[in-house]
Parts: sequence; structure tokens; C-alpha cells
Amino acid sequence: MNKTNNSQSSKPFEFARYWTIRSLTATLIVIAALLPAISALSINFWLDGDYNWREAALELGVACITLAIIAYPAFYLLNWESDQAQRWDETRQDFRLLIDQAVDMVFLISIEGRIVEVNQKACESLGYSKDELKKLSALDLDIDCYLHRHPKLVNIMRSGGTVSYETRYRTQSGQRIPVECRARMASWLEKPHYIEFVTDISHRLEVEKEIDESKEALEKTRNLLELRIAEHSTEIKKQKQSREMAERYANSIQNYLEKLIDSMPSGIIAVDEQYRVMQWNIEAEKMTNVPAKMAIGEKLSNLFPALYIQIKKASENKENQNQNLCFQFKIKINHEPKTLEVMIYPIFSLREEEQGEVIRIDDITEKLKIDETLVQTEKMLSLGGLAAGMAHEINNPLGAIMQSTQNIKRRLSLDLARNQVVAKEAEIDLKALNDYLVKQRILEFLDGILHSGERAARIVGDMLSFSRPANQESTLISVQETLDAAVRLSAKNYNQRKKFDFRQIEIKKTYSPDVGYVMAQKNQLEQVFLNLLINAAQALALKDEKEFKPIIELIIRREGAMVCVEIIDNGPGMDEKTRKRVFEPFFTTKDENVGTGLGLSVSYFIISEQLGGQLSVESQPGKGCRFALRLPIMTTQIQEPDNNPHQSVELPL
Repeated sequence: MNKTNNSQSSKPFEFARYWTIRSLTATLIVIAALLPAISALSINFWLDGDYNWREAALELGVACITLAIIAYPAFYLLNWESDQAQRWDETRQDFRLLIDQAVDMVFLISIEGRIVEVNQKACESLGYSKDELKKLSALDLDIDCYLHRHPKLVNIMRSGGTVSYETRYRTQSGQRIPVECRARMASWLEKPHYIEFVTDISHRLEVEKEIDESKEALEKTRNLLELRIAEHSTEIKKQKQSREMAERYANSIQNYLEKLIDSMPSGIIAVDEQYRVMQWNIEAEKMTNVPAKMAIGEKLSNLFPALYIQIKKASENKENQNQNLCFQFKIKINHEPKTLEVMIYPIFSLREEEQGEVIRIDDITEKLKIDETLVQTEKMLSLGGLAAGMAHEINNPLGAIMQSTQNIKRRLSLDLARNQVVAKEAEIDLKALNDYLVKQRILEFLDGILHSGERAARIVGDMLSFSRPANQESTLISVQETLDAAVRLSAKNYNQRKKFDFRQIEIKKTYSPDVGYVMAQKNQLEQVFLNLLINAAQALALKDEKEFKPIIELIIRREGAMVCVEIIDNGPGMDEKTRKRVFEPFFTTKDENVGTGLGLSVSYFIISEQLGGQLSVESQPGKGCRFALRLPIMTTQIQEPDNNPHQSVELPL
């Protein structure tokens, strides 16, 4: 603060000094310009005894012109010199302020060794005042006179280089302190000077001395440790041998356990408390396509996110926290839908603290299909015996109803002569009676009774097909031709009450060539195809959307020793609960009087029991249905029957 006040107070004095010099110089220039004119006038007066005012005016004008010519350049040069001096004073003042802020001692020394300027740090470190130091030279402070004894360093500084050396400085009290000096020429000064930065290295030398002493102590300690290490080397070698044997035994056990885990048909994943993977067997690699090397150490949520989400859901729903988790979920693996069963067991340490979990994953897709097939087969077998008994019980009253209805229609007919005779004997106008029956729609009611009886007879026939094989013999038939025949029959099927029309449905066909032939009864296989096509058409009729384009896609391809026929629609689909019951007898999702629930069950029985094939369905809500029919291909060549695709086909229903 004092330094700032001093600099501010010195500025008015410097300003007055600069302008005083300028004023005196300007006065001298005016006097020098007017002096010749005054001298000339004085000489003329002395010679002539009188003033010649015209000559005086001329002399005065010449003096003024001379003054104008000389004054401006002279004043400009004086002003420039004054500005230079002022800038130099400001630079010197800034230099003083700058070096006073330095943490090291700073000296500005002339080339002869005289101290020109010094900072406050040097005064504090050496115990001198600034005025006292400016009266001294560098040789008075430097005990070793390093620069004086090494003139090469001065030459290096004059060529623009920087020199660095260590020496000793003497304080005012006579104390000697070791210092490190860095010096270079002060290039901004007109005369050669060099600026020197001096650092007190007393503390550093003390630290180095302590380090040297520590090195000696460390060397002694090292020698002692070497002796102790040599004494225990034999014991360490014995421990190393025993540890190597234990490690080999542990490695053999670890390899055995890894091979044991990798040989299991289930996916085994071990995780810690943060669900980081610690074990990942080969079956887990197959399920996720992630190698074990990449899986170890990673979080399960990154490797198998679907499994992690299901584990969290199951954990939230678990009632007892101590029980093991067991659940099933569906996922696509390699673009194939799979059903996985997951069992989770906690891992406990010797202190009975939970250290993680073992996750066991089993692919139960095929098992579920087998279970579903067994359930369906048992239902079909139980239905066989039920169908035989029901058919006999229903046929007797049904025959009486249909026969009585036909006899009533015959007794009311105008074409039979006996009816005319009996009516005449009873004095009844048979034609009037017939008109009355028509107006009262009694004949329509009789036709409805016959139609319902025929429909009941067809249902009984369907039920009987479960209990005994058809009477016709199986022949070698073409699946493509049979499916095309069923499509042609379906195209003629239009039912306003059931609200479906094959004429409005686009049929797409994808047939693979040379799929072979199957051994079956053509009317049975057509019945199956027709049932599936009608079922698809009825499903498409339920999807009431604007700009909806109903499509049924037919695919025939070969799968090894089987021919696969797929009937795919883009209808509303069905949920999992409905899909599992779709082949059950009498199960239907249609309204009353629209379906009997026997079409798909009869088709399933024909394919699985009579033709030795498979019938399955895949569906999701809103994504349509895919019925897949698989039949064994006959390898024995049998003469192909002459099947005309345009001939009429008689169906058992």
C-alpha cells in the first residue's frame, strides 16, 4: 500500500519537472531567435544615433520567421525526449514493483559489478536496506566471487544466454548462506546490465543431508534384512513346494468341477450379490451366443436382460424370502420361440451368509409339446369310447324324428293318390289344406326339422369317426392336388349367416417341388384341409377393420422324411389359453349355432391317429394363426391313382 502511495505521490513531481524543462528550453529558443534582431537595432542606433523603424520591423519579422522555423522542430524533439524519459521512469517503476513481488532475491547489476536495483526479498534475506545494498557491489556479497573468477559466464550472458551456478552470500550479520544464482543480460537497458535471481538453498541442502543420512541407515537395514531373508529361505522353499502342491490339487478340482458343470444339459449361471457373473457354462453360451470369457465379470442385466427382468419380477412376487425361486418364461433363441424353466438357489458361506445365487435354466419347449400332445391324445382316446355310446343312443330317437317328419310331408303331398282318396273320404279339400300349411309356414318348419336332423346325423358321424376307422382304403395321393381341391371347394362356400365369403379372401400359395406323396384317404385329407380353411375364413370375418385385406397363405415344403403343410391367416389370432384348448372336442369360441367345436378335433384325430402325422398351431393375439400339418412321405413307389382335380368330391360330413 505504501509503495502504491509513493508512486502516486511522485507522479505530480515528475510531471512538474518535465514541463519546467520544456518551458525553460522554449524560453531560451525565443531569446536566441530575438537576440540577433535586438543586437542589429542596437548597433544601428549606436552608429546612426537614431532608430530606423522600417529596418527594425524587417529585422523583427525575420526574427519571428526564424523563431517559427526553429521552434517547432526543437519543441517536438524536446517533447519526444521528455516522453522517452517519462516512459523509462515508468518502466523502471514497474520493474521495481515486479521484482518486489518475486519470491526470490532479484539484483540488477552493472557489468562492472555495481548493484543498481534490488528487491525487498533480498533486503529481508540479507539484512540490508535498499540504499545500503545499492552502495555495495556483487563482490561484496558473493564470498566466492563466482562470476569474477569465471569470465566465460559473462561472455555467455552477453551472447544472450542464461547462466546458473551455486555460491555463498554474506549477510549484514556476517552469516554465510548457500544460494543458487540464475543470471542473464537485461536487454531492455541501454547500458549493459545483467539481472540475477538468487534462491536461498539452505533448506534444500539440509534435506539432502538428511536424505544421505537416511540412505546410510537404509543400507544398514537392507543388509540386516538380507541376513534374515537368507535365514528363512529354506523355510520359504518348503512352504512354496507345499503351496504348489495345494494349487495343483485345487486346479484339478476346479477343472473337474468346470467340466462337470459344462457337461450338464442345463444352463448354469452363478452370480454374486450384485448379479455379476462368476460361472457361465457351455449350455448358457448356446442360449445367449455369449462366450464364457466375455461373460465372466459382466452384469447379468447386460448379458441376458430378459432373464434378469423375469428374476426381478419373480423375486417381487415371492412370498417367503428363504424359499428357492422357480418360474417359466418364453423367449426367442436363434429366431425360434422357446420356453425356459428357471430355478434359482442361493449360495451360502460357512457363516451362513448369502454370497450369491446359482441359476439353472432348462429348455422345456419340447417337453411342453409332448405333454400337450399326451393330454390331447388322452382326450381323443376318452372321446372315442364316449362317441360310440352317444352315437347309438342318439341314432334311435333321431331316426324316428326324421322318419316321422318325412312321413308327415308325404301324407300332406298333393302328388300321392292315396292322400287324395283319404281327403275326399274325410271331406277335406287337400289343396286348400296345403295352401293353409304354406301360409302358416308349417312345411318350412318340417324342412327345418329335417335339416336339423341331418345336421345332427353329421355330428353323430363325426363322433363315430373317433371310434372306428373309415371303410375306404388308403391310397398314394398328392398333397398339392388335395389342398388345391379343398381350396376350390372352399371358394364355393358362402354363408351370409356366418359372415364369411372365400371370394373376398386372397389366397397365396408357396409350394416346394418334389415333396413326394403321402398314404391317406383323399376325402379324409380334403376334410382336414377344408376344416382348416373354413376355420381361417371364419376368423378373418371377425376382424372388422377399415382397409383390412384378408389373406390366407398356403405353404407346402419338405422337412426330412415329412411333408409340412402350413395354413396361415392374418386374422385376430388367439391367446395362449385358447390355443391350448383349440383341438378339444366341443370347444369353440364361436356363437351358438355357428360351430359345433368338432371340426378341429376331428381333423386332429384324423391326422394323428389315422394318418400317423402331427397337427399343431401357433398364434398370438392380433398376429393371426399358423396351423402346421406334418405327414410321413411314402418312399415306396405305388401306382398313382387317376385323380381328376375337377371332379366332385363326396365328404363324410
